[in-house]
Amino acid sequence: MLAWKMLKREFKSGDVMTLVIALVLSVGTVTGIGLFVDRLQKSFEIGAANLLAADRVISSDEPIVPLWQEQALDQKLNTANRVSFSSMLFSDAGLQLGQISAVSAAYPLRDSYLADTELFGTGVKTNAGPKSGEIWLSSRLASLLDVTLGAEVDVGEATFTVTQYLVRDPGSTGSVFSIAPRAIINLDDLAKTEVIIPGSRVRYHLLLSGEQQNLLDYDEWITPKLTDGIRLRTPKQRGERVGETISRAESFLLLAGTLAVALSGVAMALASSRYVKRHLIQFAVMKTMGATPKRLTRLTLYQLTILFLIGAVIGLLLGFLIQFVIGLLLQDLMAVELPSPDIQKLWLGVATGFVSLVAFCVPLMARLIQVTPLSVLNPSAPFQGNALFIYVAGLVGMYLLMFIYTGGFALPSIMFLSIAIIAVVISGLGYLLFRFGRARTQGATTGWQIGLASLYRRLLSNLFQLLVFTVILMLGLILYGIQANLISDWQKQLPENTPNHYLFNVLDDQVEGISSLANKYDIPISNWYPMVRGRVIEIKGIGVKEIYPRRADEPDLVEREINLTWADDTGAGSHILSGVFSSEGISIESQVAKEVNVTLGDELTLDIGGIQQTYPITSIREVDWSSMQPNFYIILPKAALSQFSANFVSSVFLTPATAPNFYKGMAEYPTVSMLNVGDLLKQIQAIVNQLSNALQLVLFFILSAGALVLVASIRVTLDERLEEGAILRTLGANKKLVRQALLVEFGALGFFAGCIASLTAEISLIALQIVLFKQDVTLHPLIWVLGPVVGTIIVTIIGVFASRAVLKVPPIKLLRAF
Repeated sequence: MLAWKMLKREFKSGDVMTLVIALVLSVGTVTGIGLFVDRLQKSFEIGAANLLAADRVISSDEPIVPLWQEQALDQKLNTANRVSFSSMLFSDAGLQLGQISAVSAAYPLRDSYLADTELFGTGVKTNAGPKSGEIWLSSRLASLLDVTLGAEVDVGEATFTVTQYLVRDPGSTGSVFSIAPRAIINLDDLAKTEVIIPGSRVRYHLLLSGEQQNLLDYDEWITPKLTDGIRLRTPKQRGERVGETISRAESFLLLAGTLAVALSGVAMALASSRYVKRHLIQFAVMKTMGATPKRLTRLTLYQLTILFLIGAVIGLLLGFLIQFVIGLLLQDLMAVELPSPDIQKLWLGVATGFVSLVAFCVPLMARLIQVTPLSVLNPSAPFQGNALFIYVAGLVGMYLLMFIYTGGFALPSIMFLSIAIIAVVISGLGYLLFRFGRARTQGATTGWQIGLASLYRRLLSNLFQLLVFTVILMLGLILYGIQANLISDWQKQLPENTPNHYLFNVLDDQVEGISSLANKYDIPISNWYPMVRGRVIEIKGIGVKEIYPRRADEPDLVEREINLTWADDTGAGSHILSGVFSSEGISIESQVAKEVNVTLGDELTLDIGGIQQTYPITSIREVDWSSMQPNFYIILPKAALSQFSANFVSSVFLTPATAPNFYKGMAEYPTVSMLNVGDLLKQIQAIVNQLSNALQLVLFFILSAGALVLVASIRVTLDERLEEGAILRTLGANKKLVRQALLVEFGALGFFAGCIASLTAEISLIALQIVLFKQDVTLHPLIWVLGPVVGTIIVTIIGVFASRAVLKVPPIKLLRAF
C-alpha cells in the first residue's frame, strides 16, 4: 500500500512522529480525564444509594401511612422501616445521650452493616441486624457507657443486651453539630421503650428498593401525596449538589486538558506544515506523472487515516493508564471503591483526536493536492494558500472541543477571552524583553549576543513559545503555592488564642461546670450559644418550594434544617453591616442574605419544632468564619426560642500543656462532643495535597504538549537554523560558539518565561489569600526562585536537544544543500 510505504519512510524524519505523539497526547489526556470522571460519577451513584441504604426513602415527622407501604409491596418493591430518635442510654456505670435507630429485619436494602466483636474494630459486613432484645452500640458509645459485649443497657422502659459493636450503619447521616454516638435496636422493641411521646423529635423512614421502572411508577403515585415535612429522597436527589460538583469538576479538568489538546494541535499543525513544505515537490512530480487530484486526495486521506488509527489506539491505552493513576492518587478521598471504566466513554477521546486532525492537519494537507506541476520547474516559488482559513479552522476546532466538554458556550467563550487577554499581556512583556535584548546585541560577536539576537529575529515563534511556557509554569507554581503554603499561611495569621476546639451537644446544666473547668486551667472560652434546629419555609411570604422548584438550586439557608440561636448581641466574629440588632426581629448573615435575595424589612417564616413563626429582618451581619467563634446564619430574639429545649455550643483554645487537664475534666461530661479543628485542618491539607497531585498529572501532559510545540516549532525553523549555523562556522565560528548561542537563546527564553510565570503566580496566590482566605498578604520568595530556574532548565534542555542537528551536521554538507 503506497500510503503506508510513504509514511514508513517519513517516520524517520521526525515530522510524522511529532504529529503522532501530539495525537496520542490529545486522545490520551481527554480519555484519561473522561474515564476517571465517569468512574467517579458511577461510584458516587453507588455510594449515594448505599448512604440511603435503599433506592428510595420516604421520611416524615409522623408515622408512615400504612397504605404507602402496601402500595409499594403491590408494585413488587422491597420495603424496610426505620425510626430515628435521640434518647438517653443507661448502664451501671452511667448514662449517655445517643442517636438511636429502630430498624426492621429487612433493613438495609442497599449496602451492609459493619459490626465487630472487638471494641474499635474495623468491622465485618453483615446484612442481619440486631434481634429482639439486642442492641448494637458504636465503640464510642460503649466506651462512654463503660460496657462490653453481654452487658445490659436500658433505653426508656426496656432493657437490652449488647451483642455487637456498630462500626457503620449505612443509612445514618448527620451534620457536624449533630454528631452523637449511635446505637441500633430491633423495630419490634421500639414500643417497649415508651420513649416516643407527643412532642418527641423523631423521624420515620420507609425504605424501598427494586426494579427501576417499578420505582419510577411508585414515584409517580406517591409524589402528589407528599406534604410539608415529608420528603421522597433518591440517590440522584441526595446527590444533586455533589453530582453538579462532579459535573463542574469534569468541565474544569477537561478545560485544563483542553490546553494540552490545543498545544498538541499546534504541534500537529507545525509538523504538518513542515511535512507539506518538504513534500510539495514530490506531489508536483506525481502530478506530472499523471496522478489526478482525486488519487492524491485518496492517498492523503489514507495517510491521515493510518495516522489517526495509530494515534487513537495508543492514545486510548495512555488514557486508561492516566485514569488509573488519577484514581490511585485520589483513592484515599473515595468513600467507595471506584468501579471499572466504561468503554463506551472512549468516544470523547476518539472525537478529540478526529477533530484535532481535521482542524489542524487537513487544511494544511490540502495544500499538497492543490500544488501545480509547474512547481517542479520553480521549487523556490512560494506556494499561495489560504492561511487565514487554516487559522480559523484551528480555532473553530478548539472551540468545538470545548463546547463538547462543557455542553455550553459560556465557559468556552470565557476561556477564549481569558487566553486572549493573557496572550496579549505576556506577548507585550515578551516583546519588551526581546527588544531590550536586541538593543544590547548590536554587532553581535559573542555567543550570548547571538543567542539574545535570535530571540528577536524569530519574534513571532519565540513569543508563542514564551506564552506557552509562561502559562505552564504559572499553573505549576500556583499548584505548588496552594499545596505548600496557602493553608499554613492562613493558620499562621490566625490571632493568638484563636479557638481550636468546638464544644457542642452541651446541656443547660453543664454550661456552668464546663466554664468553671476552663477557668480553673486559664483556658480561653468563647460565649455560650443556645442552639435549636429549624427550617426556613417562606421568604417574603412565598413558599421555598415555589421559589426553588429544583432542590439542587436551593441555597444553604433553605436546603436543610439549620442551627438557630438567640442572643442579646452579635458576639465575637461578626459585626453589623446594616440595620440594628433588635429584639423585634432577626439578624441574618450577609452572604446568605444575598443568596436568597432579602434585605432589611423582608420577612422570613421559620418552622421550629412544628411551630411556624414569621420574623422581619432588622439587621444584616458580616461573619468572619475564620475567627473560629460559634457563628450562625440567623440569630433570633431571645423570646422567640425561650420555649424550646436547646443544646449549647462554644469553643475553647487548648495548648499542649492545658489539653490533658481539660480532656480529663471533660470525662465528667460524657454527653458533650468536641471537634478538634487542628485535626480537621490536617484532613483539609491532605485533601488539597491529593487534589494537587492529580492536577499535577494533568499539568505534566500540558507540559509534554508544550515541549512538543517547542520541538515542532524548532523543526519548522530547522532549515533556517542549519543555514545560520553553517554560515557562522564557515566564517570561523567554532562549535563551542554555536552551542553557546543555542544555550543562551533557549536559556533566556526559559528564564523570561519563568520570571513572568513567577509574577503572575504570585499575583494569583495573593488574590486567593485576599478573596478566599481573607488573610493578610504573604509573599512566597521560593516561587520567585523556582520559576526562572525551572523554566531555564526545562526550555534549555528541550531546545538544545531539538536543535542538535545544527551542531552535528558538517558545514560543507549544509552549504552544498543550500
